[in-house]
Amino acid sequence: MFGVALGVMALTIVISVINGFEGELTHMITKMNGDVLFYSRGEPVQNPDQMELDIRKVVPEVAAMSRLFVLELMLSGPRGATGGILEGIEPETIGLVTDIPQSLVAGRLPVTDGEAALGSALAEKLGVEIGTEFKIVAPFAGETESQPRSTRVRAVGIFKMGMFEYDSKILLMSLDSVQKFLDQRGKVTNFNIRLQVGVDAREAANRLSESFGYPFRAKDWSQLNKNLFYAIKLEKMVITIILTVIVIVAAFNVVSTLMMMIHDKTKEIAILKVMGFQRFRSFQLFCFIGTAIGLVGTSVGILFGLAVGWLLQKTQWIQLPPDIYYIHFLPVVVRWKEILVIAGCALAISFFATLYPSWKVANRSALDGMRYE
Repeated sequence: MFGVALGVMALTIVISVINGFEGELTHMITKMNGDVLFYSRGEPVQNPDQMELDIRKVVPEVAAMSRLFVLELMLSGPRGATGGILEGIEPETIGLVTDIPQSLVAGRLPVTDGEAALGSALAEKLGVEIGTEFKIVAPFAGETESQPRSTRVRAVGIFKMGMFEYDSKILLMSLDSVQKFLDQRGKVTNFNIRLQVGVDAREAANRLSESFGYPFRAKDWSQLNKNLFYAIKLEKMVITIILTVIVIVAAFNVVSTLMMMIHDKTKEIAILKVMGFQRFRSFQLFCFIGTAIGLVGTSVGILFGLAVGWLLQKTQWIQLPPDIYYIHFLPVVVRWKEILVIAGCALAISFFATLYPSWKVANRSALDGMRYE
């Protein structure tokens, strides 16, 4: 029972943690980018109003949309310099598509020229606080590549999305100020899209990509970190196989337990057979005993696995380095369908483990037990 419980508990905890990690990444990505990101891989869009109408014609399920101007740049603060990504946002629409306004830990969103909001990890690296001025440099934004543009901005907000990749790179300014800084008035590069509830984001992104063609491209939230999500699914599959082996090993313990029981109770089994206990009944009895061991072990394993998962979710006492794992804690998400599959597989393995000992005892002659000393 302990062996089965240990394997089921480990499988329940690990699967729930991987589900939580995947779900937390999904939540962080959609918080920052919405459901679909539509962008230009070439020149900026010169008529964003018409482009927005065209997008809504192709995907009428759009619930909200926000325009952005995105580019890479250098930042220099009191504590040092680093690279980052500048996003010119529309303060009035960004909250309809993303959770950036709710993620502010200090200050507010930038609304006028010379104002900026940045991620918490980026602010710490630059030594920037609310009210601190720092310099931004766009290396390839001038009339030629040898003429970079630079300006000084003041931090008016600090946000924390919970994902290190965003908190350590993203700098936000108002769309008007970015267009003015880059001399790209009225132009945008990206459209962040929030879809209606229940709409397939991948299908909507494919429709946009097929309708507009090059240089435009649309990606849903899963494609923004495609390799990472693929690695998570692969890891989940491999770990499931490895931990299932623990349950199989525990099933061998069930076999050995039943075989020892047959050995120890040989005389009693023989007496029952002499009294008329049928072969099928003895086969059924030992199948029931082995399955009961699996049932108790599976139930205990699931209960303890859920309890440990609940404890991890409530206390977050296991902290992760966010620069490696993207998030700073170990999330847990329980999917009951997967729990039922784990329980079903454990019970099936336990049942099949009883077949040989049950067949052995069913085919043993009563005389063998009567001769046994």
